[in-house]
Amino acid sequence: MDLTTGTVFIRTGVAGSAARMGHRLVIAVDDWSATVDLRRGKPTAVRLRASLRSLRVESGRGGITPLTPVDKQVIVRNAAKVLDAAHHPEVTFSGEVTGGYEVSGDLTIHGVTRPLTAAVDVADGRAQAHIPVLQTDFGVKPYSLMLGQLKVEDEVTVDLDVELP
Repeated sequence: MDLTTGTVFIRTGVAGSAARMGHRLVIAVDDWSATVDLRRGKPTAVRLRASLRSLRVESGRGGITPLTPVDKQVIVRNAAKVLDAAHHPEVTFSGEVTGGYEVSGDLTIHGVTRPLTAAVDVADGRAQAHIPVLQTDFGVKPYSLMLGQLKVEDEVTVDLDVELP
């Protein structure tokens, strides 16, 4: 079963002594796809692909000034640089559905693969997951400026909200 309707968001926090100057971002991944294998109507395996070339700043909260369209372009450009999207343009996940709606498998970011287990909530024709990811686990150095006084927190959260057919 192919899943193509829904949203994939990356939520970031800010850290450092100048953290109040930064924005807590919601970054959309516009180009993604997921496939779920079924056996007797029950999910058994999941595959997800997300293109880092399709990142878009959905919103930003906090900060000293509101985000402008130019700020959003700069943020996307910086994210692509930090993630080295030119060499590693996709994030992938491949896993099995274990007990209930828990998924265990391999997540690949920045060319580094690590095991991941995530709970998935299924209700009202939707599948939702909130997955914390440490950037440094995948060889990604979180974006920073002002000699590290303002930086993106290492842990980001990937929020999936997918409509089930």
